[in-house]
Amino acid sequence: MPNAPVTTRRGRRRWGVATAGVAFAALVAGYAIWAPGEKDQAPPPLAVSTAAVTTGSMASETKVAGAVQYASTLPITSGLAGVVTELPAPGATLGTGAVVYRVDTRPVIMLSGTVPAWRDFSSDMSDGEDVRQLEQNLRALGVFSGEPDNRFTWDTTVAIRAWQKSLGVERTGTLERSMVLISDQDLRVDTVESRVGAQVDAGSSLYRATTRQLVVEVNVKSPDRQVAVVGGTVTVALPTGVTADGIIESVAAPVNKPDADGSGSSIVVPVRITVADQAAVADLALSGVTVSFAGAVTDDVLTVPVDALVPISDTQFAVEVPRKNPDAERTLIPVTVGEFASGLVEISGAKIVDGLSVVVPAR
Repeated sequence: MPNAPVTTRRGRRRWGVATAGVAFAALVAGYAIWAPGEKDQAPPPLAVSTAAVTTGSMASETKVAGAVQYASTLPITSGLAGVVTELPAPGATLGTGAVVYRVDTRPVIMLSGTVPAWRDFSSDMSDGEDVRQLEQNLRALGVFSGEPDNRFTWDTTVAIRAWQKSLGVERTGTLERSMVLISDQDLRVDTVESRVGAQVDAGSSLYRATTRQLVVEVNVKSPDRQVAVVGGTVTVALPTGVTADGIIESVAAPVNKPDADGSGSSIVVPVRITVADQAAVADLALSGVTVSFAGAVTDDVLTVPVDALVPISDTQFAVEVPRKNPDAERTLIPVTVGEFASGLVEISGAKIVDGLSVVVPAR
C-alpha cells in the first residue's frame, strides 16, 4: 500500500499540531491561573498634619439655633365700610404716599410718622403735632412748600387740595382720619385676608403687614440664660456661609416650650437680636441661623484645634503625638476637655505642655 506512509505521516503531523495547540492552551490557562493579579490595595493612610498646643485666653461659647424674623407684624383693618376695590399684592412694599387699600374706590394712603391720626384735619382744628406731621408728609409728597408747623393754615388747605387732585378724589381741602394710615417705617404686605369685591365693615381685617426690619429670634435654654444680656454682642452664622454681628435687643421672661418631638417641655428664655447689616439678612426671612453667645474668658489655658481630639470612650478623649516612623505604634495622651470656642478646645493633662506637637487630620 504505497500511500500508507504518506497517510501516517499526515496523521502524525495533525497529532503534533493538535498536541502543540493543547500545550499552548494549557500554558495560557496555567498563566491565567498562576499569573499574579492585582493585589487588594490597602486603604491609603489617613492624611494628617500637626498643630502645637498653645497657651492663651479661652472664651466660653454657647451656640443656639434661631431664625430670622420680621421685627413686627401688624393687622391692616378697614377704616371704611363698603366694597373692597383694591388691595396690594403679597410682598409689596408700602412707603409714604402708597395706596394701602381702596374701599368704594376711595383710597387710604400711607403717611410717615409716629402720631396716630386721631382726628379729622380741617381749618377749624386746634393746633397739634399731628398737623406738623401732616405738613411734613405733604412736603415730602411735593405739594407743600412752607415750613411745617403745628397750625392748620390756608397753605395746609391748598396743599391738601393739590394732593387730592393728584389722587383723583374730590378736592375738599380737608382730610378724614380714616383716609390715612400712619406708620413710622415702610411696611411689607404679608398675608392677604380679604379680597377685591368683598363687602367689609369698618374694622374688618384686610391683610397683615410686617415691618421691613429683620431680626433674629432664639430660645436660650434656662441653664444658659446668663449668656443673654441686653446690649451684649453675638455672632450670627447665616445659611449663606457668612457671619453677621448682632446685639441683644431684648430678653423676655422664661416660658415653658414643648419639645420638638412632643415628649415633654422645657423652660426657655426668648431672646431677640438686632442685626445692623440688614443687607446680609435681606433675603433670609424665616431662615435658620446659629447664634454664638460669648461667655466668661479664662486666661492662660492650653488649647488645640478641636479636630485633634481622639475619642477613647464615650466620655474620654486623648490627643495623638506624631509617630517617629510610619511603623511605630500610635501614642495617645489622655486629656481633660474644657471649653470650646472658635474651632479650639481647652485641654489639660499630666503630659500636656505648651508647644507639644499633636496630630490633626489634614484638610
